[in-house]
Amino acid sequence: MQCALVALLSLAAAALPALGGEDLLFQWDPRLWGGDVALGWKGWDIVPGVDTILWASAGGACQNNLYFGAADDTVVPARPDHDTIAYVNLNADWRFGAAQGIVFNPAQNRNLVEFLVFYRGKIQHYNYDNGVLDPLPERNGLLQHSLFTGLLFDNTTRDKASLNRWGIYSVLSAELAPAWLGNEVLGLSDYWRLSFIVTGYLPVLDSPVVSIYLADRVLFDRIFGNEVPVTTLGSIGALTEVPFVSDSLQALGDALRGVADNRYDGYIKLVNNFDVRLHFPAWTLFKLATPMAVVYFDAGVYDRMTRKLRFDPVYCAAGLGVGLYALGFDFILYGTWFLNEQDLYYSLGLGAHF
Repeated sequence: MQCALVALLSLAAAALPALGGEDLLFQWDPRLWGGDVALGWKGWDIVPGVDTILWASAGGACQNNLYFGAADDTVVPARPDHDTIAYVNLNADWRFGAAQGIVFNPAQNRNLVEFLVFYRGKIQHYNYDNGVLDPLPERNGLLQHSLFTGLLFDNTTRDKASLNRWGIYSVLSAELAPAWLGNEVLGLSDYWRLSFIVTGYLPVLDSPVVSIYLADRVLFDRIFGNEVPVTTLGSIGALTEVPFVSDSLQALGDALRGVADNRYDGYIKLVNNFDVRLHFPAWTLFKLATPMAVVYFDAGVYDRMTRKLRFDPVYCAAGLGVGLYALGFDFILYGTWFLNEQDLYYSLGLGAHF
């Protein structure tokens, strides 16, 4: 079903610009049992020489979340049986805002530096929580409104022949979710956060047989406030893909491959991901699917709910992924060794980790 959704939205992405002209933008981002779509329009330039992009997007998903409920989940989960701490999160998001260009990149015909401002609303309903959320204000669900602002730099691109990527993507952002913004209607939210992401890609080999590039990502997240929902504590607020401002990273346990989602949540998080990625263009199947592989090392730390970043221990994972690049995505089977617990974990990824 998810592969069919990828194919359908890929066709839509190709058709919509032709229907609406070069000023119409279309983006989409699949999630497991859900997804997000966005429409943008850059026909109204406020500042000469750079693009002003108006964005509107919406999405939703049915997600399986975990809540460990421990103030110090250092190595062993608070409850070893994940079935007892799982709940189903039915959620929907809607967003609108603008990206105002500051510096234009004529080589790529797009903004190089942008100022971002977005409103985001989301509603979440929880099923089958086994009572794990009973002590929390959002135990009956959550309705949240927040404002995002940020500064973006992006000169990344992908070579169509070799599939090598190069360039830097970076966003410094702030999210404000005060109680007076309607955040007391269902659940309770009263916080603000600072987030930072920088991702770099560097090609090292470009040949007809194999192409290789390095990829590295740094994530930082700092939450301030005393009324922070568990889905916020269990997320990293970095804008990994504008205009989508959903909680795409579920704490260290999602940013680090091989660790359970939502594990190691807190007020401060710091993560580094490093990949060596290989594609084999000469072995492309039916001119559609190119074999690929990735070797990676992830490391991260968090505050253990103390609001002070702790570096003892440092959580580390290393692994290997193999798959195919098709329809603009890497379909990857990961095998990850979580060094802290000497545990091997397998997963299937839709798209590269970053």
